[in-house]
Amino acid sequence: MKPRRQRTWSLLRLLAKFLAVVIIAGGLGTALGIGLSKVTSRGEAAEVKAAPTTTAAPTPRTTAAAAPRDGLRVRVISAVLHPATTASGVRRRRARLGVSVLVENLGDEAVAVARPSLLAARQRIPTNSLADGAGTHLEPIGAGKTVRVTLRFETAGRVTDQLRKRKRARILVGRRSLPITVNLGSPVRSVSRSDSAAA
Repeated sequence: MKPRRQRTWSLLRLLAKFLAVVIIAGGLGTALGIGLSKVTSRGEAAEVKAAPTTTAAPTPRTTAAAAPRDGLRVRVISAVLHPATTASGVRRRRARLGVSVLVENLGDEAVAVARPSLLAARQRIPTNSLADGAGTHLEPIGAGKTVRVTLRFETAGRVTDQLRKRKRARILVGRRSLPITVNLGSPVRSVSRSDSAAA
């Protein structure tokens, strides 16, 4: 009976030692796993911190400018309105509009430009032929040449009202309609009477 009890106690002690070893081994494994995960996460964080942040540069969009059909490039420099001061001019709301433009011929041949027009108050008013002179009208422009002229328009009535109040209109040069911003200039004593001065 005594040897049997001893064997039982021996088996229980062995089982207790085995369980203790398993528990210790499990604890060590868990501790090692936690430690390794911390080290790994710190390493990854260090890599992320050390790595420079790069943003992919947007691909530049290139848009080819369409060449004008008549080979001309037109740019408005200024537009100044000079109201009339005479009694009849004030009564008819007459004024003179000078629009300075820069016209460049990009083509290989000379280009003749039709008489430019002012588009305002639903009217189309050509430049005043009576005011034509040096630097006031467009003659044929040679290949590769650039000219600067001041187009002169005579206005009256609703057209003048729109130019003074809205300060916006358009001019037609060649095959293009260009916006203009009108500035009020000094009054003029006389404005040439012409068919282009629409009432």
